Amino acid sequence: MNQVIYSNAFSITPQDRVLPPSKATRNVIQGRISEPSFRLSTTIENEVLSKAKAVLESSTVPDAAVVEDSLQACEVLTKLLADDTQSISRDIKAETTPASNLLSLEESQDGSKVQRRRDVPLTEPAKNTAAQLISSIAHKIITDPKVYITPKLLSIYVNVQSLLGRPRSLPEVFSLYASKPVPKPGSNPTTFSTPNPNKPSAHIPLPIANTALTAAINVKDLPLCFDIIEHSVCAPAFRISKFSRKAFIPISGAVLAPFAIHKLASELSIYQSTMDSTMATNIMFGGILAYVGFTATIGYVAVTTSNDQMDRVTWASGTPLHERWMREEERMLIDRVAGAWGFQQRSKRGEETGPDWEGLRELVGLRRMILDRTELMDGME
Repeated sequence: MNQVIYSNAFSITPQDRVLPPSKATRNVIQGRISEPSFRLSTTIENEVLSKAKAVLESSTVPDAAVVEDSLQACEVLTKLLADDTQSISRDIKAETTPASNLLSLEESQDGSKVQRRRDVPLTEPAKNTAAQLISSIAHKIITDPKVYITPKLLSIYVNVQSLLGRPRSLPEVFSLYASKPVPKPGSNPTTFSTPNPNKPSAHIPLPIANTALTAAINVKDLPLCFDIIEHSVCAPAFRISKFSRKAFIPISGAVLAPFAIHKLASELSIYQSTMDSTMATNIMFGGILAYVGFTATIGYVAVTTSNDQMDRVTWASGTPLHERWMREEERMLIDRVAGAWGFQQRSKRGEETGPDWEGLRELVGLRRMILDRTELMDGME
């Protein structure tokens, strides 16, 4: 019996915990079956939908590992479809006479010779049908009321839809991530608790928002880009999370600094004898506090007014410094959108026209930002 060498696309690590696709799945995805729509539906049902049924048909809250397995199965097949060509294994015995056959041989694990696999283009009907099915299955899983959306599940779902080129459901899922009722494990019938959509743990991580925005840019959907930005970095949970992670400690230090400085000044006052201890304490307290305050103010202004990372979108004059810092991720993502919709050559910037570009300029202006500030463009200094 000839040995079949599978494509590297089917090499799955034990951590994936997803069964490798069957031979029928490989045949369909590699375009070897003439009726892709019917055969693909059957194959996907055997390989992916069987895992999804364990989640969708469960009367109780499914285990997190089961839900993760079902989405990872979708991710595995999605990565296959994302390739322009698929490797096909040929069950052909090695021939020893022509030089070309000798060069194309590979040695298998048992020492026998098999012909090196060839790349065959993926048939477009099979690819579209598979993408539609996988996207639908993943969406049903993530929106099922019994499924609690964890950051891991959200990351897998965003990767699946991004690779499939179908990111239009991402704003909906981002909203569900923060506001979806939380099922209580072990309850039958399932009961739910109402979450707080503004809590810091409900924020969309910035790498996931970047991946979703990249997918929206690839499909050239400007309203979708702004929907993703609105439901990720513009959400209250994201800003609260940023404040708690990056601003809470500096603000706490600023509040406690006067007490620590006064304690330090009172201790240092005993080492002098030129004036009263109370007067010395007050003088040193004022001097140290002024030094720390001025230095902290300069640092605050430097952080909130830095613009080296800005490309085409900058802040409008009069925007408060704290607001600039709090909304920097929003500006950064809008800057990416502007860079994708405009000319790539710096010498042509400012010459863009059309309804999309004018709409983008208006949306940027409504957010207290400026697209292509004149004095910052090349040659306009």
